[in-house]
Amino acid sequence: MVEIMDEIVYRPEKKFLETTNIYELSQKLNLQSIEELYEFADKERKTFWDAVVDHCDVSFFKPYTKTIEESEGKEWTKWFKGGTINLSYNCVEKYKESRDPAIICEFEDKTNIIISFADLDSKVGKLAAFLKNIGINRGERIGIFMPLIPEAIIAMYAIIRCGAVAVPMFSGYGRDAVETRIKDSSIRFLFTVGSYKRKGKDIQMANSVRGIEGVTLILKGNAQKGDLDYDLAENFNGYIGSEHMDSEEPAIILYTSGTTGKPKGTVHVHGGTTVNILKEVKYYLNFKENDVLFWITDLGWMMGPWSIIGANGLKGTIFLYPGAVDYPNEERVWDMVDRNKITILGLSPTFVRTMKFKGVKRKFNHIKAFASTGEPWDNESWKYLFEQYGDSKVPICNISGGTDIIGCFLASTPATPLKPRCLYRGLGMNVSVMNEKGDEVFNEVGYLVSKSHCPSMTRGILGDNSRYIQSYWSKFKGNWYQGDWAEMHKDGYFFLYGRADEVIKVAGKRVGPNEIEDSVNSVKGVVESAATGIPDPIKGEAITIFYTGKPGDDTLRSIKMQVEKDLGKSFSPKYVFHMEALPKTRSGKIMRRVIKSTFLGESPGDLTGIDDPSILEKIKIMGVKTAKDKGAD
Repeated sequence: MVEIMDEIVYRPEKKFLETTNIYELSQKLNLQSIEELYEFADKERKTFWDAVVDHCDVSFFKPYTKTIEESEGKEWTKWFKGGTINLSYNCVEKYKESRDPAIICEFEDKTNIIISFADLDSKVGKLAAFLKNIGINRGERIGIFMPLIPEAIIAMYAIIRCGAVAVPMFSGYGRDAVETRIKDSSIRFLFTVGSYKRKGKDIQMANSVRGIEGVTLILKGNAQKGDLDYDLAENFNGYIGSEHMDSEEPAIILYTSGTTGKPKGTVHVHGGTTVNILKEVKYYLNFKENDVLFWITDLGWMMGPWSIIGANGLKGTIFLYPGAVDYPNEERVWDMVDRNKITILGLSPTFVRTMKFKGVKRKFNHIKAFASTGEPWDNESWKYLFEQYGDSKVPICNISGGTDIIGCFLASTPATPLKPRCLYRGLGMNVSVMNEKGDEVFNEVGYLVSKSHCPSMTRGILGDNSRYIQSYWSKFKGNWYQGDWAEMHKDGYFFLYGRADEVIKVAGKRVGPNEIEDSVNSVKGVVESAATGIPDPIKGEAITIFYTGKPGDDTLRSIKMQVEKDLGKSFSPKYVFHMEALPKTRSGKIMRRVIKSTFLGESPGDLTGIDDPSILEKIKIMGVKTAKDKGAD
């Protein structure tokens, strides 16, 4: 455990606290405090979720008759039963009279597009009518393989409006990754673009997926024979309103990209997805109608749809940027925040570490809250964001969940006193930490679980429900197993230590990679690091560290000494390697399991989400050399 976890560095003033959305909800339920609200949400689930629907102004065409239906078992819980709703209606059509901005998009050349709710509704209604006209059926899956541009959002909303199911895909995927998802989802139509600009270069998209059997492209720019022209589709001579969908009918399929096995298609329904996302953005980010939310992400990652649906569903503005965050210089994000008066900024620890290393010290204007997810924070980077970029005033809304719930189990909020790198229990998510025996534990590291079914959880795995049970409900019967290695305190705070399947076991002692990386990253000259364990004949596993930053023996010695000081000599790293870059997803997650398997000469599994696969060759060479040196010993 890290001592700094007891240090509160941000405490909301009472006057501000009473203006927050989460405080308003506690008052609506006649509760005495926000802390009492968290307890109430876990114990009085029906009353709580009904209050959320009302307070978030979620619109059902036909009111639901039962909030929670568990007759088929907790794993197959149904929500808002009997109600009809449309996710797209709640984000677009509901506000069709408004001229307020729904979308602002800035491109690398600084040109921008502003689309009002009224204009967005017109475009979505026309495109939805076009989809109906070409024979799209209710429940049919349609792919989106586009950068984060307005057309991608319009396509997502139009698909959902007409009763079909949107399947967003990461814009950096290669052909095989896209084709795998197309076949798994039985997709006939795929939205894409001819090309777009990133770091000033043309990135070809349509050509990389052209010719996949049975698929017709709906193409923005340079449509060829056999393609459907996106611009003609968006200007179709027709308009339809939102289909009335059963609360449990699918709206979105998101694919998880683990490092092993076939990607899982997670199924997210109209009712639970709408309610839970609006709850999270409203209360965790304290999002208000005039806010502008920018999350550095991609439509194919969970945070893309999450931030878009949350902002628009609360009648706010989503800011889009399809370019590189360091182009044409490292201060691009700061400039965009100023130009567009962005009020909530979602970023990753990697972004902060990189900008710190590059010497960017500029404070953010306009920002009322930072938000982050995707990877655990280290203390050094969290405090740098809070103190340097936020002037020790701007709260960090650290959230953690997953594609499989299109939401968050844990979240610190602007209404929560904050400790460095902390999270707080999720509202209405009934989270806990269990040890290997399934006992609830405090102040020790264990497995993050949810003791209840939550509205936005996937309704199975597409085409493989046995895999759904095995993946999420089999480790601790009756509890959703999230796969994270975490620590829970009795005051409601949580701390993450990485994925449970990345835990390193040294001489019978278990340590999360983030605990080691937190120590390594505090060493002068280190930008970021990845810790993993490799087989060792004496200790079981030996700690191995890959880091970026200043090379040389002095840094290597400092790393080893710092880890021994912070964690004890038992956890002294056996190997330390300098890297020019670490393998990561485009959303900034370090791919530790890929590092480990590549180093050991094993198959790295699914690499569809990796940003730069060329890095793996260096790791492979390191592994071969290390194995030879061990053999010589």
